[in-house]
Amino acid sequence: MILDALHKFVVDMALSVVVTTAAGLLMLLGFLTFKLVSSDNVLPGVPKLEGVPILGAMPIYLKHGMPQLLSKLIAIGDDGISYVNVVNNVLVSVHDPVMVREVLAYPEEIASREGDPGRMAWSPFRTLRRLIGNSLFNEVGPETSHQRNAFIHEFNSARSNSKKFDTITKIATMHANALTGGGSTAEVDDIRYFADNFAIALWGETLYGNSNHHVGGHVLSLSETILTLAGNPWPLVWYSFQLYLKLVAPGEPTRSEAKLRARVANVVQRNIGILEEYEYSNPDAPLKTIRNLSIMTGGGRTGPLSKLASEFTNLNVFSGHHSIGLNVTWLLIELDKHPECLAKLMAEINSVDTTDFTNVNSKMPYLDAVIMEINRLHPTVHATLRVINRETTLASSKKPVVLKPGMLIYLSYLHLHTSQKFWGFDAGEFVPERFLGGYKKDQPFMPFGYGPRNCVGYKFAILAVKVYLVTLLKTYQVEVRDHDHEMKLGTLLEPTKPVAVKVSCHS
Repeated sequence: MILDALHKFVVDMALSVVVTTAAGLLMLLGFLTFKLVSSDNVLPGVPKLEGVPILGAMPIYLKHGMPQLLSKLIAIGDDGISYVNVVNNVLVSVHDPVMVREVLAYPEEIASREGDPGRMAWSPFRTLRRLIGNSLFNEVGPETSHQRNAFIHEFNSARSNSKKFDTITKIATMHANALTGGGSTAEVDDIRYFADNFAIALWGETLYGNSNHHVGGHVLSLSETILTLAGNPWPLVWYSFQLYLKLVAPGEPTRSEAKLRARVANVVQRNIGILEEYEYSNPDAPLKTIRNLSIMTGGGRTGPLSKLASEFTNLNVFSGHHSIGLNVTWLLIELDKHPECLAKLMAEINSVDTTDFTNVNSKMPYLDAVIMEINRLHPTVHATLRVINRETTLASSKKPVVLKPGMLIYLSYLHLHTSQKFWGFDAGEFVPERFLGGYKKDQPFMPFGYGPRNCVGYKFAILAVKVYLVTLLKTYQVEVRDHDHEMKLGTLLEPTKPVAVKVSCHS
């Protein structure tokens, strides 16, 4: 008993020391940088969320996360804009669709995802760069447009995606059949795990000829770790301290981040080895997508990849599969909750030849409506950020607002997508019919971003979602075990718990 009590005392003391130390470090950072944010008139006329002295809204951010902080800002910003101090930064929430489009249309010299690398590092995109290196996420300059056009040509054109259709169908069929392992029914603990692995395998096969990219769960585990670190406030706080004390150079990874980056490099090298083996064994076969991207951006038909293609191999370890996996997961949840929608979708699926690319890509209006509605109600990327690099005026606000260098501009897609002001009384409900025949221009719909930084591969991702969903529904009756799945707003918009399903083969 005495030993147990002593152990509990030591644990409690250790926790208290950690909490006290963290609070002390935050206070120190606040005092060191207070001169940068002490003015009450940073944005005259714009509603301000009051935080605590010195730290501003940092306690809210650390305890509840950025989404909850954004919710508080949105609640006070009736005219579509509000702000708060977060230690040495000014965080601005822009949540009017016209203003959001204006900010997203800014060129990089005015606003970018990262901002000045020498400032305190509050942008999660900065963390992402340290973990995976340079990528199209953070590339700037005149070459960026050419790079983006290469991706658009490869992933957002119907002609290019039609060539990938058979591969998508093959991988989707293989992974759908694996759910029951040849049996007629199965209990699946978490359908998202299988949907994510389908997407990882699809990317592996499409890019490198590696349909076993998902095997062992290494890529999924690694990407989840990267997601957690990029969206967690504590790594940002810790890095900012090290940056201020000049323990790290701006943009350089910490020791632990460097180890994670090495793991990413190992995954990439394995894939490159598989690509080279495929190319050597199949010299006359169509080129894999990563090689096409390399050729379009200065690389050769064999040998080392171009700079852009190499950077994409790093980015793909982290991104690409989450949007596909989460789309499928939320679709199964909502369709199970709304059997009338499932019945309409099944009627359409059974009325067309779903082995034909043109049908699946552009001749299934209810399938399109279902997928658009899921991306409205459950956008995988529910918010984004821009850092102001050069002073500019937000012209579309009721009163012109001057945005100054270093300000963080957060934009909530989820708020715009679920606002009754724009989508009506049923804005929070799953109603695919709202997208039949299109939607009004004044209804903000930005699940894939907007402007010069919108998603360059969303059409490929949507095609993959369509094929996998149709394959699942044609093969199985899918029963979601629980109907109380809520949204967790982290780096991505995810279910709060595993999504257990029962799958039964159609007789």
